Amino acid sequence: MENLGTSQRLLGVDAARLVAILGMFAAHVFSLYTTDAGGEFSPTFTGALASGRASVLFMVLAGLSLALLSDSLSKKGLSHPKIYSVLARRALIIAGLGMLIGTINERIAVILVHYGLLFLLLPLALRLPRTIICVVSASWLLLMPILWRPLAAIWLGQTLEHNPTFSDLKTPLLLGQDLIVTGYYPLMVWFGYGLLGIALARCNLRDRAVVLWLIAAGTTVAIVTYGLGRTLALGAADQISAAVGSPTSLVSTLIITGRLAGINLDPYLADVHYLWLPTGHSNSLLATLHAAGCAVAVIGVLVLVIPRLGGFGRILAGAGRAPLTLYVGHLVLLPVLQHFLTPMVIWWILCSFTASFGLWLGFTKASGPLEYCVRVLSGADSVSGPKQSSAKTQ
Repeated sequence: MENLGTSQRLLGVDAARLVAILGMFAAHVFSLYTTDAGGEFSPTFTGALASGRASVLFMVLAGLSLALLSDSLSKKGLSHPKIYSVLARRALIIAGLGMLIGTINERIAVILVHYGLLFLLLPLALRLPRTIICVVSASWLLLMPILWRPLAAIWLGQTLEHNPTFSDLKTPLLLGQDLIVTGYYPLMVWFGYGLLGIALARCNLRDRAVVLWLIAAGTTVAIVTYGLGRTLALGAADQISAAVGSPTSLVSTLIITGRLAGINLDPYLADVHYLWLPTGHSNSLLATLHAAGCAVAVIGVLVLVIPRLGGFGRILAGAGRAPLTLYVGHLVLLPVLQHFLTPMVIWWILCSFTASFGLWLGFTKASGPLEYCVRVLSGADSVSGPKQSSAKTQ
């Protein structure tokens, strides 16, 4: 994708993709919780920091990337129908890839089908004015978790119980229900993250004052919502304990990690106080706002800092230019690696693999292998009309 208003890359946006990918690596490699000699549970560093936030950052960046790609195609002279055609093909390719590889590792909730559908739906919002898209994205993030909760409670358990695949097209109602409401990444809520990304793309991310404002706003929202959510959730520890069937002593860890051995928060969905949980992947109101605030703050910090890191910043940004390749690659590698190696060894192998892409892409104009394939197959390289641009796409 190309940056707004100039051919120069926003290296911080590339680096934010790397942060999202590494966060998902960690969530897929390491346990979210641990137990001590007395059998007491406590969250791990991954469970406390990465789980839930990394995938939300990935979705916010999807909206941001889509808006920048659309602007890039427009500058090449493509008409709006042609742009949507390119974006729709891109969406279907990514969703199809997700369905194709979903069975490789059922221990991981593969995000690609939802990511692809996000690309299919978000173009409908691309032509909204900046003020309108900001209002729409904020309203979506505020209202949809409230509307989603009772539906999720009513349809509790009515899920695919596996990653979406092509065979699920034979049961379209269940597939749609899983993708929109009952699955791991319910688009009813997660669509708001994509809208937020479009809103960010409409901000001037090259203006230091704007970026500082985004960092301050995102950090404030993240701190307030998490603090409020944790206070309210611990105040309802007895109700949560009774709903999920766990000792009250486990609630503190449970509301951070979202699940423990044989225990999750799904039975608590029927209680309206579920909205105040600060838990990643709970899709509660406060958790949704918290994750959105974290994503905005992270993007802002990286946009501000990465260009000042010189060659090292280019390496970090380079790795972030191959998010699809890295994501799919780790899904394919993990089942084999986890059979033979410890989580820490796997982590460093994945980091080394990622660093090699950073060194390669950070100092060349190349694209990641899967990124290149998607770009070509979707027709994003085609140019029509007089406004041909020499600018490179991200």
